Amino acid sequence: MAYIGRGINSGDAVSDHLTGSGATVYTLTHDTTTHGVVLTLDGVVQRNATDFTILGTQLTFTTAVSSPIAIQIIYTGLTLSIGTPGTGTVGIAQLSATGTPTSSLALKGDNTWGTAGGPSLGADAIIRTNAKVIAANITFLGSENGMTAGPVTINSGITVTVTSGSTWTIV
Repeated sequence: MAYIGRGINSGDAVSDHLTGSGATVYTLTHDTTTHGVVLTLDGVVQRNATDFTILGTQLTFTTAVSSPIAIQIIYTGLTLSIGTPGTGTVGIAQLSATGTPTSSLALKGDNTWGTAGGPSLGADAIIRTNAKVIAANITFLGSENGMTAGPVTINSGITVTVTSGSTWTIV
């Protein structure tokens, strides 16, 4: 199919130049998405999500691209890989927590600061406390033990499962 006109000039843009080989799947050099590129076949712009899709570095055409058709991919959006922070590179200032940290508080799973070790009463948390009613299913995995100060009631339909290897003591 003849094409008259100027092709897309990628200039200094990040781009890939491939040649059709009769296949439908090609590998790109950068991670992106279907809508993160302008793609041409011999200079004719193709419709993304209709003529092709991209997932990561895999470009898939709906129809095989014959040889020697020129495939040009101009990236308009690359997938950003943030990576994993190195050991010792994240401090309290980088955490998104509510409240004020002190030497006697710990960061809890809900990103708030609180006392470590659970509920307690008295100066220096001298008396540990626990609820009187178990209202949700609990399962010991077999790698831990537990202790509850009683009496304690287990609600109807609720189960406490003590897997082999674990011990639950009620005092």
